[in-house]
Amino acid sequence: MKRLYWALLILLSTGIGEAKAYDVSVLSGNTLLYYNIDTTNHTAVVTFPGDSNNYWIPGQHHQPADTLIIPSTITHEGITYVVRAIDHHAFANCYDLRLVMIGDSVSEIGDYAFRYCNQIRGVVFPSRLIRVGAYAFESCIELKRVQLPEGLTELGEGCFTTCRMLDSVFLPQSLTMIPSYAFSCCNSLNRIVLPNALTTIGQFAFNDCAALHHLRLPHSIVHIGGSAFFNCRQLQSIDLPRQLDTIKAYTFRDCSQLRHVRIPASVTKIEGNSFANDYNLSDIITLNPIPPIVDANAFLNVPRSATVHIPCGSTADYSTASVWSEFGDLMEYHGYNFECYADDSSMGTVEVIVEPTCTDSTAIVQAIPFEYYRFNRWQDGDTANPRTIDVTVDSLLVAYFIYVGPTAINESAAELPLVSVSAGSIAVTRTHGLPIRIFSTDGRLIHATSHSAESQCFAIRLPGVYLVQIGELPARKVVVLP
Repeated sequence: MKRLYWALLILLSTGIGEAKAYDVSVLSGNTLLYYNIDTTNHTAVVTFPGDSNNYWIPGQHHQPADTLIIPSTITHEGITYVVRAIDHHAFANCYDLRLVMIGDSVSEIGDYAFRYCNQIRGVVFPSRLIRVGAYAFESCIELKRVQLPEGLTELGEGCFTTCRMLDSVFLPQSLTMIPSYAFSCCNSLNRIVLPNALTTIGQFAFNDCAALHHLRLPHSIVHIGGSAFFNCRQLQSIDLPRQLDTIKAYTFRDCSQLRHVRIPASVTKIEGNSFANDYNLSDIITLNPIPPIVDANAFLNVPRSATVHIPCGSTADYSTASVWSEFGDLMEYHGYNFECYADDSSMGTVEVIVEPTCTDSTAIVQAIPFEYYRFNRWQDGDTANPRTIDVTVDSLLVAYFIYVGPTAINESAAELPLVSVSAGSIAVTRTHGLPIRIFSTDGRLIHATSHSAESQCFAIRLPGVYLVQIGELPARKVVVLP
């Protein structure tokens, strides 16, 4: 018995008896990937080969480099396993990764899965993805664009924090919550469209997004956490959702270019430092006829010369209310919900040139396209721009824009984009910078670019028939062979 005891002790002390962190290893291209498998359900989870101190042990495990392809299935000892998830920390600190392509069977990306992969430039997310874990892509500083699929319902805290080159984010309509720190310190982020059913934005969610200049907040939102937009230095205008009851502390502090804010009738309290150091804030609309309670430093360093639009008949209350009484220009306002925005805030914005008043219900609005876009129409089909309307009830105007590209395209064959197909790929040349979308025949979006290079090549995993849509040109049907 003593001999057996000492033999076991020696094995453990030398590490020979330690269990592996994974069950099987399988080649994917030239990369050896590691998996834990469920032999009952025939599923697999991609994991790391090392331990909790060194996920990939130098000299013992070869980290994946350049392009990482995570397959939808693997085969081990003649049995096929469906890859359903990427484990926590699976590829953390894999510094040489540049492109990640994830099989459509994967529904979850674990916490810290690609943390500190500071060379990743692109990620192709699976169509069945449901969850992205906490800090999954933290400090992927070269990542420039994120397009998450419909059906995704959960983002973890800090999932894309400190992705400093990230400039465009496309969120699915299935998402209802943006967690704390989700996009904090994404210094280049300037284009994001929030889902229409969004209810919650967590604290520090967009903190220090210094390039974010336009953002439409859906009226489904009921909670915005403190410091959510702290130091968004280029943010110019914000219309707060009409179900919000409190503006939390530091929410818009140090938004030095913020000029316009619209506070709905539902807001009853504005906490400390909410708008502190917003030196250019000159136009405040508050729709509550009962002045919201305002902490003493909520508008710290906001010019008291700013115009405050208040509901008709509420001048007496606002002129004696704490903090509100400090503003010298209280202007009574008609009080109707008058909402104007762009259908896609990445294409343009809408500005109110003339606001309706208690004595004049006339409003003038203008749709302003961004570069490479032009105004197309309002939601009711009207094409007048600027547009004059009579606001006597709650009113809504939505502007639609279309992409026109940097140059006009002649309809001659010599000018039209060319689409070619080879084994496993679709190539487009003479794109003229137009957006490109590739769909499967069942309507599922496979690839999308908002601004394309003059020549662009797309990897297609599965052979079959695909539709290629280039700008507003008719879709083209192509067949991709294996």
